[in-house]
Amino acid sequence: MRTNDTSYFIDAQTGKGFDADTFLKHYWQQKPVVIKQFFTDFDDPIDENDLAGLAQESEVDARVISNVQGNWHVEQGPITDFDHACQGKWTLLVQGVDKYVPDVAPILSPFSFVPHWRLDDLMVSFATNGAGVGAHIDQYDVFLVQGKGKRRWRVGQPGDYKEVFPHPKLRQIERFTPVIDVVVEPGDVIYVPPGWPHDGETVEDSLTYSVGYRAPDNLQLAESLAMMLDKGAHNYRFTDIGRTHQNNPALVSTSDIAALKQQLIDAINGEDFTLALLEAMSEQGIPEYPLDNEVNLEQVSNDLAAGMSFAPAPGVRALLCDGKRGLPRALYVNGSQFTFAKNDQEWFEVLASGSILNATCCQDAPSFTFLETLTTLINNGYWEWFEG
Repeated sequence: MRTNDTSYFIDAQTGKGFDADTFLKHYWQQKPVVIKQFFTDFDDPIDENDLAGLAQESEVDARVISNVQGNWHVEQGPITDFDHACQGKWTLLVQGVDKYVPDVAPILSPFSFVPHWRLDDLMVSFATNGAGVGAHIDQYDVFLVQGKGKRRWRVGQPGDYKEVFPHPKLRQIERFTPVIDVVVEPGDVIYVPPGWPHDGETVEDSLTYSVGYRAPDNLQLAESLAMMLDKGAHNYRFTDIGRTHQNNPALVSTSDIAALKQQLIDAINGEDFTLALLEAMSEQGIPEYPLDNEVNLEQVSNDLAAGMSFAPAPGVRALLCDGKRGLPRALYVNGSQFTFAKNDQEWFEVLASGSILNATCCQDAPSFTFLETLTTLINNGYWEWFEG
Protein backbone atom coordinates (compact mmCIF):
# COMPACT_ATOMS: atom_id res chain seq x y z
CA MET A 1 0.00 0.00 0.00
CA ARG A 2 1.46 3.33 -1.06
CA THR A 3 0.25 5.49 1.79
CA ASN A 4 1.58 6.07 5.29
CA ASP A 5 -1.87 6.67 6.75
CA THR A 6 -2.82 3.34 8.33
CA SER A 7 -6.35 4.62 9.09
CA TYR A 8 -7.20 3.72 5.48
CA PHE A 9 -6.10 0.14 6.01
CA ILE A 10 -7.53 -2.93 7.79
CA ASP A 11 -5.92 -6.36 7.77
CA ALA A 12 -8.73 -8.86 8.27
CA GLN A 13 -6.23 -11.62 9.03
CA THR A 14 -4.66 -9.96 12.06
CA GLY A 15 -5.77 -10.33 15.65
CA LYS A 16 -8.10 -7.33 15.31
CA GLY A 17 -9.67 -8.58 12.08
CA PHE A 18 -12.73 -7.00 10.53
CA ASP A 19 -15.48 -5.82 12.83
CA ALA A 20 -18.75 -4.62 11.26
CA ASP A 21 -19.62 -2.30 14.15
CA THR A 22 -16.21 -0.62 13.97
CA PHE A 23 -16.52 -0.30 10.22
CA LEU A 24 -19.96 1.31 10.43
CA LYS A 25 -18.80 3.70 13.14
CA HIS A 26 -15.57 4.88 11.54
CA TYR A 27 -15.79 4.26 7.79
CA TRP A 28 -19.33 3.85 6.40
CA GLN A 29 -20.11 7.02 4.38
CA GLN A 30 -17.14 8.71 6.04
CA LYS A 31 -13.88 7.51 4.50
CA PRO A 32 -12.55 4.74 2.23
CA VAL A 33 -10.65 1.75 3.53
CA VAL A 34 -8.67 -1.17 2.15
CA ILE A 35 -9.57 -4.47 3.84
CA LYS A 36 -6.79 -6.95 3.15
CA GLN A 37 -7.90 -10.58 2.89
CA PHE A 38 -11.52 -9.90 3.77
CA PHE A 39 -12.13 -13.18 1.94
CA THR A 40 -9.61 -15.90 2.71
CA ASP A 41 -8.66 -18.36 -0.03
CA PHE A 42 -10.95 -16.53 -2.44
CA ASP A 43 -12.26 -18.68 -5.28
CA ASP A 44 -14.05 -16.96 -8.16
CA PRO A 45 -17.65 -18.21 -8.52
CA ILE A 46 -17.72 -16.99 -12.14
CA ASP A 47 -15.17 -16.50 -14.90
CA GLU A 48 -14.85 -14.25 -17.93
CA ASN A 49 -16.50 -16.83 -20.17
CA ASP A 50 -19.58 -16.93 -17.94
CA LEU A 51 -19.59 -13.14 -17.93
CA ALA A 52 -19.40 -13.02 -21.72
CA GLY A 53 -22.33 -15.42 -21.93
CA LEU A 54 -24.45 -13.11 -19.78
CA ALA A 55 -23.41 -10.09 -21.85
CA GLN A 56 -24.98 -11.65 -24.93
CA GLU A 57 -28.44 -11.78 -23.35
CA SER A 58 -30.84 -8.98 -24.26
CA GLU A 59 -32.31 -8.65 -20.75
CA VAL A 60 -28.88 -8.23 -19.12
CA ASP A 61 -27.31 -4.77 -18.68
CA ALA A 62 -23.77 -5.12 -20.02
CA ARG A 63 -21.16 -2.99 -21.76
CA VAL A 64 -17.56 -3.06 -22.94
CA ILE A 65 -15.40 0.00 -22.24
CA SER A 66 -12.16 0.05 -24.20
CA ASN A 67 -9.24 2.34 -24.78
CA VAL A 68 -7.42 2.05 -28.08
CA GLN A 69 -4.32 4.24 -28.28
CA GLY A 70 -5.87 6.88 -26.02
CA ASN A 71 -9.32 6.82 -27.62
CA TRP A 72 -12.25 5.66 -25.53
CA HIS A 73 -15.04 3.46 -26.87
CA VAL A 74 -18.22 2.06 -25.30
CA GLU A 75 -20.16 -0.89 -26.70
CA GLN A 76 -23.55 -1.36 -25.06
CA GLY A 77 -24.94 -4.87 -24.68
CA PRO A 78 -26.11 -7.26 -25.78
CA ILE A 79 -22.60 -7.90 -27.10
CA THR A 80 -22.75 -9.90 -30.31
CA ASP A 81 -19.23 -9.37 -31.65
CA PHE A 82 -16.57 -9.56 -28.95
CA ASP A 83 -13.71 -9.34 -31.46
CA HIS A 84 -15.03 -5.95 -32.53
CA ALA A 85 -15.90 -4.66 -29.04
CA CYS A 86 -12.83 -5.90 -27.17
CA GLN A 87 -10.02 -3.90 -28.73
CA GLY A 88 -6.96 -2.41 -27.02
CA LYS A 89 -7.27 -2.29 -23.25
CA TRP A 90 -10.82 -3.29 -22.45
CA THR A 91 -13.21 -4.00 -19.60
CA LEU A 92 -16.41 -6.05 -19.76
CA LEU A 93 -18.95 -4.96 -17.13
CA VAL A 94 -22.18 -6.82 -16.33
CA GLN A 95 -24.78 -5.43 -13.91
CA GLY A 96 -27.06 -7.44 -11.66
CA VAL A 97 -25.10 -10.68 -11.89
CA ASP A 98 -26.63 -11.76 -8.56
CA LYS A 99 -30.02 -11.90 -10.31
CA TYR A 100 -28.82 -14.54 -12.79
CA VAL A 101 -26.00 -16.52 -11.13
CA PRO A 102 -26.81 -18.03 -7.71
CA ASP A 103 -23.16 -19.00 -7.14
CA VAL A 104 -22.21 -15.34 -6.50
CA ALA A 105 -24.44 -15.09 -3.39
CA PRO A 106 -21.56 -15.86 -0.94
CA ILE A 107 -19.87 -12.63 -2.07
CA LEU A 108 -22.86 -10.60 -0.84
CA SER A 109 -23.60 -12.39 2.43
CA PRO A 110 -20.63 -10.97 4.44
CA PHE A 111 -22.01 -7.47 3.83
CA SER A 112 -25.41 -8.25 5.36
CA PHE A 113 -24.68 -5.83 8.21
CA VAL A 114 -26.13 -3.25 5.79
CA PRO A 115 -29.93 -3.66 5.32
CA HIS A 116 -31.23 -5.43 2.21
CA TRP A 117 -33.13 -2.39 0.97
CA ARG A 118 -29.89 -0.42 0.60
CA LEU A 119 -28.25 -3.07 -1.59
CA ASP A 120 -28.61 -2.40 -5.30
CA ASP A 121 -26.82 -5.21 -7.10
CA LEU A 122 -23.58 -7.02 -7.79
CA MET A 123 -21.73 -5.83 -10.86
CA VAL A 124 -18.94 -8.07 -12.12
CA SER A 125 -16.21 -6.88 -14.46
CA PHE A 126 -13.37 -8.55 -16.30
CA ALA A 127 -10.49 -6.35 -17.42
CA THR A 128 -7.34 -7.00 -19.40
CA ASN A 129 -3.88 -5.86 -18.37
CA GLY A 130 -3.73 -2.06 -18.14
CA ALA A 131 -7.47 -1.56 -18.58
CA GLY A 132 -9.81 0.63 -16.54
CA VAL A 133 -12.77 2.94 -16.98
CA GLY A 134 -10.97 6.14 -15.99
CA ALA A 135 -11.05 8.28 -12.87
CA HIS A 136 -14.60 8.96 -11.77
CA ILE A 137 -16.90 9.72 -8.83
CA ASP A 138 -19.91 7.60 -7.84
CA GLN A 139 -22.83 8.80 -5.75
CA TYR A 140 -23.27 5.48 -4.01
CA ASP A 141 -21.37 3.27 -1.57
CA VAL A 142 -19.45 0.38 -3.09
CA PHE A 143 -17.36 -2.55 -1.90
CA LEU A 144 -14.84 -3.53 -4.59
CA VAL A 145 -13.98 -7.19 -4.14
CA GLN A 146 -10.90 -8.35 -5.99
CA GLY A 147 -11.15 -11.71 -7.70
CA LYS A 148 -8.42 -13.36 -9.72
CA GLY A 149 -5.55 -11.19 -10.90
CA LYS A 150 -4.33 -7.90 -9.47
CA ARG A 151 -5.58 -4.36 -9.75
CA ARG A 152 -4.19 -1.01 -8.71
CA TRP A 153 -6.69 1.31 -7.07
CA ARG A 154 -6.22 4.98 -6.30
CA VAL A 155 -8.75 6.84 -4.15
CA GLY A 156 -8.77 10.58 -3.50
CA GLN A 157 -10.62 12.93 -1.20
CA PRO A 158 -13.92 14.61 -2.10
CA GLY A 159 -13.49 17.91 -3.89
CA ASP A 160 -14.49 20.12 -6.78
CA TYR A 161 -13.18 18.14 -9.73
CA LYS A 162 -13.63 19.08 -13.36
CA GLU A 163 -15.70 16.54 -15.27
CA VAL A 164 -14.59 15.30 -18.66
CA PHE A 165 -16.55 13.31 -21.23
CA PRO A 166 -14.13 11.39 -23.49
CA HIS A 167 -17.15 9.52 -24.87
CA PRO A 168 -20.88 10.38 -24.74
CA LYS A 169 -21.44 7.40 -22.43
CA LEU A 170 -18.44 8.03 -20.17
CA ARG A 171 -18.25 10.55 -17.33
CA GLN A 172 -14.78 10.94 -15.89
CA ILE A 173 -12.87 13.55 -13.88
CA GLU A 174 -9.46 15.09 -14.24
CA ARG A 175 -6.52 14.01 -12.11
CA PHE A 176 -6.75 13.82 -8.34
CA THR A 177 -4.26 13.33 -5.52
CA PRO A 178 -4.71 9.88 -4.00
CA VAL A 179 -4.89 9.20 -0.28
CA ILE A 180 -4.97 5.48 -1.12
CA ASP A 181 -2.73 3.92 -3.76
CA VAL A 182 -2.74 0.15 -3.49
CA VAL A 183 -2.49 -3.04 -5.50
CA VAL A 184 -5.15 -5.51 -4.40
CA GLU A 185 -5.06 -9.29 -4.73
CA PRO A 186 -7.74 -12.01 -4.61
CA GLY A 187 -9.88 -11.66 -1.48
CA ASP A 188 -8.97 -8.02 -0.82
CA VAL A 189 -11.78 -5.45 -0.59
CA ILE A 190 -11.84 -1.67 -0.99
CA TYR A 191 -14.75 0.32 0.38
CA VAL A 192 -15.40 3.66 -1.36
CA PRO A 193 -18.06 6.05 0.02
CA PRO A 194 -20.11 8.36 -2.21
CA GLY A 195 -18.26 11.38 -3.56
CA TRP A 196 -14.72 10.01 -3.25
CA PRO A 197 -12.90 9.93 -6.62
CA HIS A 198 -11.33 6.62 -7.55
CA ASP A 199 -9.55 4.99 -10.44
CA GLY A 200 -8.75 1.31 -10.98
CA GLU A 201 -6.23 -0.07 -13.43
CA THR A 202 -5.62 -3.75 -13.97
CA VAL A 203 -2.10 -4.96 -13.26
CA GLU A 204 -2.88 -8.36 -14.74
CA ASP A 205 -6.10 -9.75 -16.23
CA SER A 206 -8.59 -9.73 -13.37
CA LEU A 207 -12.14 -9.97 -12.13
CA THR A 208 -13.72 -7.38 -9.84
CA TYR A 209 -17.00 -7.77 -7.95
CA SER A 210 -18.66 -4.42 -7.19
CA VAL A 211 -21.21 -4.57 -4.37
CA GLY A 212 -23.16 -1.37 -4.99
CA TYR A 213 -25.69 0.38 -2.77
CA ARG A 214 -28.56 2.69 -3.60
CA ALA A 215 -29.50 5.91 -1.84
CA PRO A 216 -32.78 7.46 -3.01
CA ASP A 217 -32.68 11.20 -3.65
CA ASN A 218 -35.59 13.55 -3.05
CA LEU A 219 -36.73 13.26 -6.65
CA GLN A 220 -37.07 9.50 -6.33
CA LEU A 221 -38.90 9.86 -3.02
CA ALA A 222 -41.20 12.43 -4.63
CA GLU A 223 -41.92 9.95 -7.44
CA SER A 224 -43.12 7.44 -4.85
CA LEU A 225 -45.33 10.13 -3.35
CA ALA A 226 -46.69 11.09 -6.79
CA MET A 227 -47.48 7.46 -7.63
CA MET A 228 -49.35 7.09 -4.35
CA LEU A 229 -51.33 10.28 -4.91
CA ASP A 230 -52.08 9.28 -8.50
CA LYS A 231 -53.83 6.19 -7.15
CA GLY A 232 -56.06 8.49 -5.10
CA ALA A 233 -54.57 7.65 -1.72
CA HIS A 234 -54.39 10.72 0.54
CA ASN A 235 -54.86 13.01 -2.50
CA TYR A 236 -56.85 15.69 -0.70
CA ARG A 237 -57.59 19.16 -2.04
CA PHE A 238 -56.67 22.42 -0.40
CA THR A 239 -59.43 23.96 1.72
CA ASP A 240 -59.52 27.31 3.48
CA ILE A 241 -62.64 27.44 5.62
CA GLY A 242 -62.43 30.38 7.98
CA ARG A 243 -60.43 32.56 5.59
CA THR A 244 -60.42 36.22 6.63
CA HIS A 245 -60.64 39.27 4.39
CA GLN A 246 -57.36 40.18 2.65
CA ASN A 247 -56.90 43.78 1.50
CA ASN A 248 -54.30 43.02 -1.19
CA PRO A 249 -55.41 40.07 -3.38
CA ALA A 250 -51.97 39.89 -5.04
CA LEU A 251 -50.28 39.10 -1.75
CA VAL A 252 -49.50 35.44 -0.98
CA SER A 253 -49.75 35.05 2.75
CA THR A 254 -47.33 33.00 4.80
CA SER A 255 -50.29 31.18 6.33
CA ASP A 256 -51.43 29.98 2.89
CA ILE A 257 -47.92 28.76 2.06
CA ALA A 258 -47.74 26.99 5.42
CA ALA A 259 -51.15 25.35 4.81
CA LEU A 260 -50.09 24.09 1.37
CA LYS A 261 -46.88 22.65 2.80
CA GLN A 262 -48.82 21.05 5.63
CA GLN A 263 -51.09 19.39 3.09
CA LEU A 264 -48.08 17.57 1.65
CA ILE A 265 -46.60 16.90 5.08
CA ASP A 266 -49.82 15.22 6.15
CA ALA A 267 -49.71 13.00 3.05
CA ILE A 268 -46.09 12.09 3.75
CA ASN A 269 -46.84 11.27 7.39
CA GLY A 270 -49.81 9.09 6.45
CA GLU A 271 -49.69 5.30 6.36
CA ASP A 272 -50.32 5.25 2.60
CA PHE A 273 -46.95 6.87 1.95
CA THR A 274 -45.28 4.44 4.33
CA LEU A 275 -46.65 1.60 2.21
CA ALA A 276 -45.57 3.32 -1.00
CA LEU A 277 -42.06 3.77 0.38
CA LEU A 278 -41.81 0.14 1.47
CA GLU A 279 -42.90 -1.03 -1.96
CA ALA A 280 -40.31 1.22 -3.61
CA MET A 281 -37.60 0.11 -1.18
CA SER A 282 -38.25 -3.53 -2.05
CA GLU A 283 -38.19 -2.94 -5.80
CA GLN A 284 -35.16 -4.75 -7.29
CA GLY A 285 -35.95 -4.99 -10.96
CA ILE A 286 -35.86 -8.77 -10.59
CA PRO A 287 -36.68 -10.50 -13.87
CA GLU A 288 -39.91 -12.46 -13.55
CA TYR A 289 -39.87 -16.03 -14.80
CA PRO A 290 -43.47 -17.12 -14.17
CA LEU A 291 -44.16 -20.83 -14.31
CA ASP A 292 -45.62 -22.12 -17.55
CA ASN A 293 -47.91 -24.34 -15.52
CA GLU A 294 -48.91 -22.51 -12.34
CA VAL A 295 -49.05 -24.44 -9.10
CA ASN A 296 -51.90 -24.20 -6.64
CA LEU A 297 -51.91 -23.87 -2.89
CA GLU A 298 -52.77 -27.52 -2.37
CA GLN A 299 -49.75 -28.68 -4.36
CA VAL A 300 -47.40 -26.39 -2.44
CA SER A 301 -48.86 -27.57 0.85
CA ASN A 302 -48.45 -31.23 -0.15
CA ASP A 303 -44.85 -30.64 -1.30
CA LEU A 304 -43.98 -29.04 2.03
CA ALA A 305 -45.60 -31.90 3.93
CA ALA A 306 -43.67 -34.41 1.78
CA GLY A 307 -40.37 -32.87 2.88
CA MET A 308 -39.59 -30.73 -0.16
CA SER A 309 -37.72 -27.46 0.29
CA PHE A 310 -37.98 -24.02 -1.29
CA ALA A 311 -35.53 -21.14 -1.72
CA PRO A 312 -35.59 -17.63 -3.18
CA ALA A 313 -34.56 -17.25 -6.82
CA PRO A 314 -31.13 -15.68 -7.50
CA GLY A 315 -30.93 -12.07 -6.35
CA VAL A 316 -34.28 -11.99 -4.53
CA ARG A 317 -33.97 -10.18 -1.22
CA ALA A 318 -37.23 -9.71 0.66
CA LEU A 319 -37.94 -6.96 3.17
CA LEU A 320 -39.84 -7.56 6.39
CA CYS A 321 -41.89 -5.21 8.55
CA ASP A 322 -42.69 -6.76 11.91
CA GLY A 323 -45.58 -4.52 12.95
CA LYS A 324 -43.55 -2.52 15.46
CA ARG A 325 -43.27 1.28 15.66
CA GLY A 326 -46.36 1.78 13.56
CA LEU A 327 -45.13 -0.18 10.56
CA PRO A 328 -47.50 -2.70 8.96
CA ARG A 329 -46.83 -6.39 9.46
CA ALA A 330 -45.92 -7.41 5.90
CA LEU A 331 -43.40 -9.02 3.58
CA TYR A 332 -42.24 -7.03 0.53
CA VAL A 333 -40.77 -8.67 -2.56
CA ASN A 334 -39.77 -6.70 -5.66
CA GLY A 335 -42.42 -4.05 -5.12
CA SER A 336 -45.23 -6.38 -3.97
CA GLN A 337 -46.74 -6.43 -0.49
CA PHE A 338 -47.87 -9.54 1.40
CA THR A 339 -49.56 -8.82 4.72
CA PHE A 340 -49.75 -11.38 7.51
CA ALA A 341 -51.03 -11.82 11.05
CA LYS A 342 -48.90 -11.96 14.18
CA ASN A 343 -49.20 -15.75 14.47
CA ASP A 344 -47.58 -16.09 11.02
CA GLN A 345 -44.56 -14.02 12.01
CA GLU A 346 -42.14 -16.93 12.36
CA TRP A 347 -42.91 -18.38 8.93
CA PHE A 348 -42.60 -15.00 7.20
CA GLU A 349 -39.32 -14.34 8.99
CA VAL A 350 -37.97 -17.53 7.41
CA LEU A 351 -39.07 -16.27 4.00
CA ALA A 352 -37.42 -12.89 4.57
CA SER A 353 -34.18 -14.45 5.78
CA GLY A 354 -33.60 -16.10 2.42
CA SER A 355 -32.94 -19.41 4.16
CA ILE A 356 -33.93 -22.79 2.80
CA LEU A 357 -37.61 -23.27 3.62
CA ASN A 358 -39.13 -26.61 4.60
CA ALA A 359 -41.76 -27.99 6.96
CA THR A 360 -39.30 -28.26 9.88
CA CYS A 361 -38.45 -24.53 9.95
CA CYS A 362 -41.19 -23.65 12.43
CA GLN A 363 -42.98 -25.46 15.20
CA ASP A 364 -46.50 -24.51 14.10
CA ALA A 365 -47.95 -25.66 10.79
CA PRO A 366 -48.04 -23.03 8.03
CA SER A 367 -51.29 -21.10 7.76
CA PHE A 368 -53.46 -20.62 4.69
CA THR A 369 -52.14 -17.03 4.39
CA PHE A 370 -48.54 -18.20 4.37
CA LEU A 371 -49.16 -20.99 1.86
CA GLU A 372 -51.07 -18.56 -0.36
CA THR A 373 -48.14 -16.14 -0.26
CA LEU A 374 -45.59 -18.86 -0.99
CA THR A 375 -47.70 -20.11 -3.90
CA THR A 376 -47.85 -16.60 -5.39
CA LEU A 377 -44.10 -16.15 -4.98
CA ILE A 378 -43.45 -19.48 -6.71
CA ASN A 379 -45.79 -18.72 -9.60
CA ASN A 380 -44.11 -15.30 -10.08
CA GLY A 381 -40.69 -16.96 -10.21
CA TYR A 382 -39.44 -15.35 -6.98
CA TRP A 383 -39.23 -18.63 -5.03
CA GLU A 384 -38.42 -22.05 -6.41
CA TRP A 385 -38.00 -25.68 -5.40
CA PHE A 386 -34.63 -26.27 -3.81
CA GLU A 387 -32.59 -29.29 -4.77
CA GLY A 388 -29.56 -29.36 -2.53
